[in-house]
Amino acid sequence: MKRVSFRDTGLKYTLNPFDEPIIRTEPGETLILEVEDACSGQIRRKGDRRDRSRIPYGNPIVGPIYVRNARKGGTITVSIEGIKPTTGQGVTYFSEFNEGYIVSPPIFRYMKVHLPRQPRICKIRDEQVYFTDSIVIPYQPMIGTIGVAPSLETESISSSVLPGRHGGNMDLPDIAPASTVFLPVFHEGAMLYVGDVHAVQGDGEISGTAVEMPAEVRIKTGLLDEESTRWPRIETENEVMSVATTTAGRTLEDAIRTAFMELAIWIEEKHKLNRFDALMLCSQVGRIRIGNLWTVAARIEKRYLDAIKT
Repeated sequence: MKRVSFRDTGLKYTLNPFDEPIIRTEPGETLILEVEDACSGQIRRKGDRRDRSRIPYGNPIVGPIYVRNARKGGTITVSIEGIKPTTGQGVTYFSEFNEGYIVSPPIFRYMKVHLPRQPRICKIRDEQVYFTDSIVIPYQPMIGTIGVAPSLETESISSSVLPGRHGGNMDLPDIAPASTVFLPVFHEGAMLYVGDVHAVQGDGEISGTAVEMPAEVRIKTGLLDEESTRWPRIETENEVMSVATTTAGRTLEDAIRTAFMELAIWIEEKHKLNRFDALMLCSQVGRIRIGNLWTVAARIEKRYLDAIKT
């Protein structure tokens, strides 16, 4: 079992195929990654603030991780085996980024106002997240940013803040312990990046930040050489889901349509139900998960797929 810490490798803020791999791993090998929180560790105690003049970028990630024998056109799997906080706390906060996330037009700048900058530090203990002394939320850890270096034929080098076909900042609460993420491979070795761990997050992450925490993440990589994946997929104990994202010219509505069509194709490939029947089935029992406001996962319970007669 290999260990990698951001303390040794430094923090990255892009998913870049030209970065030198920080480690090379065999398919089936378990890695333990120590990652920093979304504000690069700037907020640890009362009085700290998110200072973008010192660290302008958000969502630091660890990588790239080179997965041996991963080839362009194939698929890697990343099984999430465990997530634990390393400081016993997380933080949620507002900064300039959050103002643009909540309202796309520059209303805050126009009105010469700002969201309050006082962060909220949330203790994590006994599988609980203490939003306040009286508001206690179950600890539901997840990985906000997980992805591979994107294809330069269709996308530029990606910021760790943005999602896309390569994965990235999807902020989907289902990317949690006991889940497996399927990612398309665009470069030899896949060039996997991981970071932006949350102690808990609601659908839409509507304020722009979850309870962000530094963490130790245990993952296991795998290969599906013969399986081509156009968009990320996720499998949990009870569901499978296909992910799509917004981008220039693709709205959230388009992302929802794309995610369900990709899910129908996956059902056809894996369960031999033709894609048109699969799409009709999704129309009856499919569900939608919104990660951040750019990411959607179309999902279906496995029990319906198990009932398909081949």
